[in-house]
Parts: sequence; C-alpha cells; structure tokens
Amino acid sequence: MHVILIGLILLQLYEPEEGRSGWPLVVVAAIASVCLLVAGGFYLYSNERLDYVDFEDGDMAYSTLPQLQGLSMRGDFIPGFDELVKYTDANIPREDGILLLPGEDLFYFTTGRHPKFPVLLFDVTNNPYNPEEIREKVLVGGIEWVVLKNDLQIEADQTIDDKSRIFELLKPDFRHIESLNNYEIYKRRHADDPPDEDDDSDDSDDSDDAGN
Repeated sequence: MHVILIGLILLQLYEPEEGRSGWPLVVVAAIASVCLLVAGGFYLYSNERLDYVDFEDGDMAYSTLPQLQGLSMRGDFIPGFDELVKYTDANIPREDGILLLPGEDLFYFTTGRHPKFPVLLFDVTNNPYNPEEIREKVLVGGIEWVVLKNDLQIEADQTIDDKSRIFELLKPDFRHIESLNNYEIYKRRHADDPPDEDDDSDDSDDSDDAGN
C-alpha cells in the first residue's frame, strides 16, 4: 500500500504536457527510495517477525536427511527431528494417520506421507477446533498415532494452542510406545492390545514450553 501511494504521488508530479520540470519527481523518488531502504534494512536486521523463535542458543546442527540437505539451525531440534523421521519410517506404516502436537512443519514434506487430519499446526491462527472437537475428529478420522513434541522453538506461548489440554483428552485412547530425544510416541488403543507396561514418564507435563 505504501508503494502504491508513492506511485500515485509520482504520477501527479509527472505531467510533461503542462511543462512541469522533472526535478520534483526525481527528488521525491530519491527520498522515498532512501526511506524504504533504511527502514527495510533495520527491519531485516532486527528479525522482528521472528522474535518469537529461539534461534541463537546451542551449537549449529545440520540435518542428516537427504530430503533436508543443507538445513541448519542452532540447538538440538534438527537432530531430534531427524530421529523422529527415521523412527516413523521404520515403525509406523505409511497408511496410518499421525497427529503431531503441536505440529511439525517439515514432517509431511520430509516423509512423503499424506496428512489424515485437517490441521497440521495447532497455532491459534491455524486451528479452528477446540480440544473436544479435536478429540472427536481424531477418533473418527482414523488417527492411529500421536506424536507429542516436548521442547519447542517458539518461545511465545500465546501463539501455540494448549497442547497439554488437547493431549489430556486424547491420552485415554492412546498408549505410550516410545520416548525419543524430543518426542513421545503414542499408539491408538484397540481391544486386542496387550496390557500396558508400567510407564512412569510424565509426558503431559512436557515443558510447556520453550517453543515449534
């Protein structure tokens, strides 16, 4: 919108048929360009749009997956995600539905799987369902697995729906299968399942959070 307004001003200044000089046009365009470059430079340098993400702590890590070649960031998030992808490839049938809480942007791109749930990231701007509606859709939608992420990249808690509340409603219908470095894996309960093993992990507590 700002650029459009500047363009309209420049059009008003540029009327050669009336014999106006072209220098006001050059001056206004130069001033507008300098202002945009200065303001835009500070905006990019500040990373203002990403101030809710923790990307400065920890050592630099690189993905070992060929699908994500070149992807890097600080911390343990990428090694943890690589571990999740390798686990799902080895242990979860590709036709099974998976619900990731609160979500993992790269999961379906990296694995080539097709999502079976309409929400991929339980962000307040993306998720139209309350926890009760989510549970209902999970149970009728063929979701066989729930992957609960512990530590998150996003530091601003208000941007993420209450994953603990969502999982609290889902937990009776799922049993704990595996603990990875940053993820808890749960499988849908069925009548012919073996008895649950003792599980003393406090999974729903999952560091409510540091941040996806």
